[in-house]
Amino acid sequence: MAAIHISQDVFNKYHTNGKLRLSSGYIQETLEKQAYPGHDGIVQILKGKEDSGESMGHPFTYRMRVCDGVFQYNTLVSADIDDQTKREAEHLVEGAIIAITNLTVFNQGNGVKTSLLITGYKLLSRYHSIMSAPELKTRGHTGNPDEHRGYRPSVVVEDSWPEAESFHTDIRENMSNPPAAKAQKRESGGEASHNRAAAPEPQRARPNPPPARRGPSNTERGVMPIAMITPYVNGFKINGTITRKEEIRSFPAKNTKVFNFEITDSNGDTIRCVAFNELAESLYSTITENLSYFITNGQVRQANKRFNNTGHDYEINLRNDSIVEAGGDVVAAPKLHLKRISLGEIAGHCGEMIDVLAYVEKMDPEPTEFTSKAGKTLVKREMELIDESGAVVRLTLWGEEASKAPLEDYLHKVVAFKGVIPREFNGGYSLGTGFGSRVIAVPEISGVAELYEWYNTVKPTVDVKMISQTSGSSSEAPRTIAGLQEMQFGKDSEKGDYVSVKAMITRINPNNALYKGCSSEGCQKKVIESDGDFRCEKCNKTMRHFKWLYMMQFELSDETGQVYVTAFGDNATKVVGRTAAEVGELKEANPDEYNAVFEKLQFIPKMWRLRCKMETYNEEVRQKMTVFGVEEVNQDKYIENLKQLIEQMKSIEEDGGY
Repeated sequence: MAAIHISQDVFNKYHTNGKLRLSSGYIQETLEKQAYPGHDGIVQILKGKEDSGESMGHPFTYRMRVCDGVFQYNTLVSADIDDQTKREAEHLVEGAIIAITNLTVFNQGNGVKTSLLITGYKLLSRYHSIMSAPELKTRGHTGNPDEHRGYRPSVVVEDSWPEAESFHTDIRENMSNPPAAKAQKRESGGEASHNRAAAPEPQRARPNPPPARRGPSNTERGVMPIAMITPYVNGFKINGTITRKEEIRSFPAKNTKVFNFEITDSNGDTIRCVAFNELAESLYSTITENLSYFITNGQVRQANKRFNNTGHDYEINLRNDSIVEAGGDVVAAPKLHLKRISLGEIAGHCGEMIDVLAYVEKMDPEPTEFTSKAGKTLVKREMELIDESGAVVRLTLWGEEASKAPLEDYLHKVVAFKGVIPREFNGGYSLGTGFGSRVIAVPEISGVAELYEWYNTVKPTVDVKMISQTSGSSSEAPRTIAGLQEMQFGKDSEKGDYVSVKAMITRINPNNALYKGCSSEGCQKKVIESDGDFRCEKCNKTMRHFKWLYMMQFELSDETGQVYVTAFGDNATKVVGRTAAEVGELKEANPDEYNAVFEKLQFIPKMWRLRCKMETYNEEVRQKMTVFGVEEVNQDKYIENLKQLIEQMKSIEEDGGY
């Protein structure tokens, strides 16, 4: 059998630190583009045999099943390169590694699997065991590009290159004096590098440590593994790469600032570090993600597992005598590890930090900004998730996570949510992000491909169940307004009863829909105008500005009766479809357009989510209804609910109830 000869140019083009690394995700990328993706792909041959035929008018002479380290796929080799194929046929068998330099994609449609015709390749190596990443089992690809669209795995699947052994000496010499390397991207941001392994940044490129914490160099003494950090260790020193950096949080009421970051050592163990006030500000400007640091001294305390999902039992409070300085080897970002809870089981974990892996079925196109009951401006964005349990759960992204989340990265993708918190509300369960939560689109972990397959093949045949209370509807059948009044909903509950009603707005007074409120954060008190200024009695101060706030009262009507309801804040924004600030500008600048905004809301049937509660006013008990959500009427669901009500009424009649 003839040997495989590798030139210096071929080695330089295809090696990664002297090894052969498979092009993970190359098959998916090719199928998405329905063409040669514009770069060579290194794959391993699983099977190969001579077989002549024709596909879409193009003759072929060889078949190969190849693997890119993640997906397997059957390919054909064009008859145009038959001379090369015959010359190297003895090598094109199980275990060989080739670089695909050109190919043609044939999408035959009508349910026929897409064909890949290799029109150019380079034989690189042979006699390898079947290669795969320990954390990700390879699987066959169906040929449907939408099944894994956007999936760009960064798993490393590589092996030695014995045919290029003569070139390895130069590589080892270069690696002993490595050049500055670009830091790899974090797992939540994108793909890790597929090229050279990250090397330490030169000293000149590292940020200088804060002068107040300078001390003897950490490199002069030994380093302790992060896993060994406990409150009983004195004078510790750790070294690792910053794998997560959070924003500084301010707590005005306590006059406190907090900065958290996470550091991971070469063993893959991670611990959270916390700094306060001036130290927080100084370190925030110093710490850089994906760079390596030494940290000496600090107070080790028990980690609060509700807000800390590093997996470590402890965290480090940095003090003024703590030393933080750049240095040491840059380690790769730790592999994502999920302690996965299925969506169908979140009810048993309310208030805890949990990890889920789910398919994102729906997602708000844009984030929503609203004012909370405390007067704070908040930003949120909602998703609907599903997994193999068949449970559909609503998840809310908050703050920066909601603002920066790209729709195309999450919608119709499998996404990992680490450190999210289940909540219970009126019998429904939902998830929300918080400080320390991480959202990773299409992560490189087991279960992703299986979930894609379940969604595409099994999910259409199963009955799914929404276990979250949506904003404008619920799982129970809608009520009538007369029924709510006659049955005195809310009388047996201090918090009130939540119900759904199909009704329309039949009367609304635009003049009373808005009011001028205090501009201070957290305050919604109505201000008193005086000589162009605005005074808040609650805050005991006079301001030059105010903010528009909703306090809407309007009449809802259905076939059985009418009732006045109240809507505030975010829920009022949903009713109107515009923020209070936007509508307030119209009130002053264009009264006719302002009135038209509210006129358009009338006589349109909607599904309303109401809270019914009994309140005492002047020694008189009254039923008060407040809007907690509104959405368009799902006619199919509404009809189904009516059918259920009819069946219930029939059963009551049969039992002698009428």
